[in-house]
Amino acid sequence: MFKTLVKGFIVGSSMMIPGVSGGSMAMILGEYDRLIAAIPSLFSRKTFKSSLVYLLLFVIAALAGILIVARPLEIIINRYSLIIMYLFLGAVCGTIPMMVKKAHAEGFDIPSAIYIIIGIALVFSVELIPEGIFNPTLDASFLDILIQVLGGVLVSVGLVLPGISTSYLLLVLGLYEPIISALSNNEFISLIPIVAGLLAGILALTKALQIAMDRYPKITYMMILGFLLGSIKEIYPGLPSSWGILVALLLFALGFAVVYKLSLFEEEDEKKQKTC
Repeated sequence: MFKTLVKGFIVGSSMMIPGVSGGSMAMILGEYDRLIAAIPSLFSRKTFKSSLVYLLLFVIAALAGILIVARPLEIIINRYSLIIMYLFLGAVCGTIPMMVKKAHAEGFDIPSAIYIIIGIALVFSVELIPEGIFNPTLDASFLDILIQVLGGVLVSVGLVLPGISTSYLLLVLGLYEPIISALSNNEFISLIPIVAGLLAGILALTKALQIAMDRYPKITYMMILGFLLGSIKEIYPGLPSSWGILVALLLFALGFAVVYKLSLFEEEDEKKQKTC
């Protein structure tokens, strides 16, 4: 329970940082697979209670992280972005060994490279979405409502898939400011189509991902690795100058080492649970 609260808190803290994906952080912490499996498990009588308790704990902790830590962390990153972002770069790269193991891949081959490239291309394709077409309004037509539902589905992609920043996706879709405006003006009704699309997208994507991870682990995890690598474009801040290069490299190494160690701990925990 305590580990769930801590990990949820960390994921929530990272979600509103531009370029950093909540899904990526969940993957880094070894919690992604469990989250993906827990949502479809809500529809099973046997697993409903345990899945509900787990998700409630995780979501409450994530919301606490958003409220308490995200803003101060964002201020720190804005001031020292050239250096601090290398910590995130190291963390992303530290997930690579874990992803390869989860894919059950022995060696790197051409199909693996193709799946990774597809994942990277999907992340880059987000920039091709026209801005402003999903804006929530109270006097929307039926077609506008359908478009807003689609916008909610697209936002769910940023919540579920690692490597795609939710805040960045909201900005690209032109939804960030309209949603903040609707919330501040108490125009909650205008957000119903987006929320409906968001919930539908989360349910559909998590179920599809759970099936894909079980049946096609190599394809799924190599594409997810592509999502993570594609996110580097948004995280990479450029080269620091003089002494900053050394600090950046040290932080990169720290991020890589911490995440790699975490993945080893998670692997040991999984083995212990299977033997028990």
